[in-house]
Amino acid sequence: MPPKPLFEAGQNNFIDTINNGPDALDAMLFDGPIDRVMLGLKAHANTISHARLVALEETFPMTRQAVGEDIFNDLSRTYVELEHVKMHDNNQLGLHFEAFIRPTCSPEIADLAAIEWAWLESYNAAEASALSLEQLSQFDEETLTTQNVALHPAVQIIPIETDLAEPLAELREIIHDPHYILITRPNSEVKLLPIDKITAKLVKESKLATPMGNLLAIVTELGDINNPLQPLLTLIGAGALICIGS
Repeated sequence: MPPKPLFEAGQNNFIDTINNGPDALDAMLFDGPIDRVMLGLKAHANTISHARLVALEETFPMTRQAVGEDIFNDLSRTYVELEHVKMHDNNQLGLHFEAFIRPTCSPEIADLAAIEWAWLESYNAAEASALSLEQLSQFDEETLTTQNVALHPAVQIIPIETDLAEPLAELREIIHDPHYILITRPNSEVKLLPIDKITAKLVKESKLATPMGNLLAIVTELGDINNPLQPLLTLIGAGALICIGS
């Protein structure tokens, strides 16, 4: 068995050859005629390329539906050949896809891709017990203002530039003129919720542990709110917050 450094060098050269073409190949890695070696590598590269394209399709099914099969395939084939994208495995393959398509696609399509990627990150996030409205109803006034809360690990928030894309049309009816999409996973199901600027402000203020009284004060300062509890209730109802401490 070759020593580990030699094995790693061979493995790295193999990856370089898949990514950069036959000129990168160290011919000493393989026995047999070089033309047969290259034929085998080509078949392997095609298999990898197909798997990466399929991974993108599975990561962005609504984006694919919205732009159409042919356009999505063209975008995907160009994207997976980018040098910084080749560095990612299939689990992180879609990390920069939204930024890649934004210059050429409509804003709602790019936003849709950002939301789909955030959905996947939320799905894969750590588990935690979300604060529920039922638990909140048991708080007295002092507890309500002093209890520290923070974001659930699965929470994601995506700003939206324009109207929601057609695959998310049902969300348009929830609130008028949403500015962000909140992604949560309080239990096993990932949920999408359009929210306004004030509710989004509370999300940003809850990245670190903060007393609920501070969040209520923020809502009161930000505008004419008839019910200052509503943005906080929205976050709790969506399973976006966890209690820190007792």
